[in-house]
Amino acid sequence: MSALSKLITIEMKLFLREPVSLFFVFALPIGLMLVFGLPQRAGTAADTGQHAEQTFLPSLALALTIGMLALFTLPMALGIYRERQVLRRLATTPVQPALLLVAQVVVNLVMGVLGAVVTAVAVRFLLDQPAPANVPGFVLAFLLGVACLFAVGLLIAALAPSARAAQSIGPALFFPLLFLAGAWLPRDRMPTAVAFIADYSPLGATVDTLGAAWAGANPELPQLIALAVTAVVGSVAATRFFRWE
Repeated sequence: MSALSKLITIEMKLFLREPVSLFFVFALPIGLMLVFGLPQRAGTAADTGQHAEQTFLPSLALALTIGMLALFTLPMALGIYRERQVLRRLATTPVQPALLLVAQVVVNLVMGVLGAVVTAVAVRFLLDQPAPANVPGFVLAFLLGVACLFAVGLLIAALAPSARAAQSIGPALFFPLLFLAGAWLPRDRMPTAVAFIADYSPLGATVDTLGAAWAGANPELPQLIALAVTAVVGSVAATRFFRWE
């Protein structure tokens, strides 16, 4: 077994021992859909516009899963490792510290995919909604959303001076992004300038592209480009500013 596979196994075991992380990945998205989706299914919801779209809640739930992994779990874990000098100690061994970063990203990616599968199954059987109709577009939107949000999370980990700071910066960025995604106020009710920014924000573009593919349409190319550009810029900046100790 290679050093990387051993690290991935260890990190996966540590992740599975964290009930809060498991709650974010599996329970919270399904709970969100049940609380808001059942009234909508029964025809009692009065929302119109974005919130009335059948694919909005499932897409928001998936984006919520990815966003929490990227902006909560990933930066905090790397901040703790830096504070405890785990990365510095790894530098003195044959195992490169960069492998730990790769292992963290792989574990969070795997959990994100599992969360997406569970959410899609729950949508199908609990809310009686169809599975994603445009599967290639859905996969592309999902992967670009993951790449974009994980790049932002790694940038937080690179810039945060401590684990506590990372724990504060992540939520401080996550909730405004969640607002821009339309979680509380539909984007069709936002001011024009705010709605334009929201359309190309990490969570907003992720929700829209996932929703479009779920409904069978093609995701909007400008939003896919926005996700890809954010992923590249965030990754380059994270690599440039990341501190091992």
